[in-house]
Amino acid sequence: MFYPTDDPVADYDRYDAEQAALDELLPVCSDCGERIEDEFCYDFNGTILCEDCLRRSYRRQTTDLMG
Repeated sequence: MFYPTDDPVADYDRYDAEQAALDELLPVCSDCGERIEDEFCYDFNGTILCEDCLRRSYRRQTTDLMG
């Protein structure tokens, strides 16, 4: 938890360090390698994907699969 002091530079540095530590906890997309900051991600038997990569890799037009 963040408690401000009389030193705004030190406060920002501490806040920034706390945010960076929290970012390290975010899952990493197996396809693009970016940390997933969205509310949801997709897990296919241990393969974690962000929504953009899921759409890019797996989304198809229904009509393309007919026939």
